[in-house]
Formats: sequence, structure tokens, C-alpha cells
Amino acid sequence: MQVPAPTCADDIAVLANSTADAQGILDIVQHHTSRDLVKINPTKSEAVLYNAKGSNISTLQFEDNDINITNETKHLGIKRNEQNRANISERIRTGRATIYSLLGAGLHVRRGFSPMVAYKLWRTYAVPRSIYGLEVMNLLAKEKDMLELAERKILRQIQGLPNNTANMAVYTLVGAEPIAITLDKNVLTFFMNIVRNSGTIECEILRRQIVFSDQRGKDFINRVEKTLSKYNLKSSSYYIENPLNKIEWKRLVGIKIKEYWKMNVIMKKWKKTSLKYIEIQNNPLNEAHNIWKSVKNNSKDVKAGEIKARISTQT
Repeated sequence: MQVPAPTCADDIAVLANSTADAQGILDIVQHHTSRDLVKINPTKSEAVLYNAKGSNISTLQFEDNDINITNETKHLGIKRNEQNRANISERIRTGRATIYSLLGAGLHVRRGFSPMVAYKLWRTYAVPRSIYGLEVMNLLAKEKDMLELAERKILRQIQGLPNNTANMAVYTLVGAEPIAITLDKNVLTFFMNIVRNSGTIECEILRRQIVFSDQRGKDFINRVEKTLSKYNLKSSSYYIENPLNKIEWKRLVGIKIKEYWKMNVIMKKWKKTSLKYIEIQNNPLNEAHNIWKSVKNNSKDVKAGEIKARISTQT
């Protein structure tokens, strides 16, 4: 199933299995753009070679200009490199820089800034920048762990909790959603967006992957299957034949994720003795603990809340 030139607005990506094929597609593009009096600047175009170590690569040309062959380029806001992997360290730096630019010194609870407000800013501005486009990338478990570790560091900072605080307490006190769950939501949303558009080439590719994929594969549908199974949802083959509208799917996924997270929190609470003084909320995913929910956005209240949080977490 050939997809040689996926296009979005004025952005064209050329995909080929060899430089000869790529050059042939570029010649076709050049022919049609010159006929339609459309000018493409070859100096703004770049080529990335996947799995091409040790091979001799001939140059690619457009309108008698060489196209720069690079290790990394940005396409639709997503950086693509030779290994086709996301640079997680850079993503973490982006999220941290975003929240520091918004709050600066106010990021620490002792500055008198309400953790509820700080978390809202983190979720609204920093997290989307950190994970943009990752639903289409094949993330390793350790890369997800890196993102969660960076998020927990920020959450500890805005609540004034030390590093030895139990991870589950860091999330439940402020009603935070782990970044891994946000990634799962994005994967499932992306999957259903494709499924609802039956007849498109994206949907056809998805159908083909369902037929040929195996459990050890790294393709998109394999990640979808694992995510569906994780939250006790039906298989991808069922949903591709019975797609749900946006509202139904969002509601169903939301309910299943809340059930999964609440069960996870309860299990961790029984295993961790440091959590025995923390009452679990009905909806720990989006509902903050009363310690922070009752705090007003002033220095005195916030500092009192910090002391209560540290006592309840035995730190």
C-alpha cells in the first residue's frame, strides 16, 4: 500500500525506499509545480535517511539544487531523526522551560502559589508541548518513565513535598493525571479519529495492520491493542467495524481510565504504609484532596497546606 507523498496544507513529505525513487518523485513534483507556476524553495527542504548507516547515498536534487541531507528535520511540528525516535530529554526540557516561564520562582509552594493553580497551568500549557505528536511515535517503556519522573518532580515542587514522598501521594493529593495516561488517551483518540473516517487511506492502512500485525510488533495497531486491553476495552477489530462518535468514545475512555486509575491507587495505598493517612477521593484522577482543595491562593493558607501534606504523607 503505497503512500509516497502525504501532504498537509503547503507541507509535502516524500517517502521512498531508495534515493532513486525519491529523486523520481521529486522530478514529478518539480514538473507539476513549474507547470502550475508554483515556486518551491529547495534550500528549505531537507532529507532524512532511515537505517542507512555505511551506505553511499547519492545527492537528491530539486530544480538543479542539492537538497540538504540531515540527521534530523521537523515535519508538522514533530522532529524526525535517523532512528525515528522521539528526543525525550528535549521534550522534558521544553515542558520545564514552559512552566518556569509562566511561574518562575512561584513554582515552589513556599512562594505562596496555590498548587491547584500551578497544576492547572502545568496541564494546560506545559504537558501538551512536552508530548505533542508522541501518539504516533513508538515510545519505549523507559522513555515513558523519563516523562513521568520529570512530571513527578514538578508536582513535588508545586506541593512542597520531598523526594522520598510516595509517587501515588504526589498524584492523588493534587488530583493529577499521570503523563502515561495522557499519552494513552491521545493514542486512543487518534485511533478512533482514523476509524471514523472509513474509506480513507489511513483507515485502509489500519485495517491492513490489524490483519498482519503480531503481538511482538512495533506498529501502531499493536500499541493500540495493548492500550485497549489495559483499560478493559474491546479489540481494535471490533471498533473498526463499530466506530463510536467523538462524544461516546471520549465518555467511554474516560470511564475506563478512571476505573483503572482508582483501582491502581487503592492497591498502592494498601501496599504503602506512608499512604495510610491519606483518604482516597471518589475520583482521584481529577479530584484533588481536601488538603489542597480547601487552600486559598494566599501565602498563609498555602504554607499551612504544605505542612498538612507533609504530615499526611509522613515526610
